[in-house]
Amino acid sequence: MEYTNINGYLVPNLTLNEQPMQPIGKYGSLRREFLRENDPMTFEELTVSGNLYLHLLEVEKSVRQEIEQAVKSLLEKNPAPDRKTDPLGWTQHMNNLKLQAEELAMPILYSL
Repeated sequence: MEYTNINGYLVPNLTLNEQPMQPIGKYGSLRREFLRENDPMTFEELTVSGNLYLHLLEVEKSVRQEIEQAVKSLLEKNPAPDRKTDPLGWTQHMNNLKLQAEELAMPILYSL
């Protein structure tokens, strides 16, 4: 490891790896807060190693895919009303399906 002498103190030359800056989204943020509060060792390990951001992006992606598949499955079992004739009923139905799908995907976010 290389050090720089600043005012008589040896400071390590640390650099962060450049990572793409995509927003982590709702589910990545929920995962980050869960790790911070319930598994601080893993949170610190991921932070120090520089892998926290990549982990959160991966969780975001997998949860979104899980929700998308669950909504499709639920929609096949419970068809929505016609969007043109009943737009409010369709919106309410789709919101309910999304909430159900999110509940099914929560174990991904809240697992250690």
